[in-house]
Amino acid sequence: MSHRIGNVTVICETPPRQCETCGEVKETRPYGPNGQEICYDCAMKNPKATNARMDHVLYGDELPI
Repeated sequence: MSHRIGNVTVICETPPRQCETCGEVKETRPYGPNGQEICYDCAMKNPKATNARMDHVLYGDELPI
C-alpha cells in the first residue's frame, strides 16, 4: 500500500483486487467514493474527483465539499 514517510510519499505496487465499481480483478487504489478500491479505468470516469481523493490519501489535502 502507498504511504507517507515524513514529507515523502511512497507509491507501492499492489496485488490485483476486485474493483468495487466494475467488479473486475485489477490493480486498484483507494481513490473511489468513500475510499472504495477502484481500478484505473473506473478512476478515469471522473478524473477530477479521483485526483482530489488521491491528493487527500497521498498528501493529506482537504477533500472538497
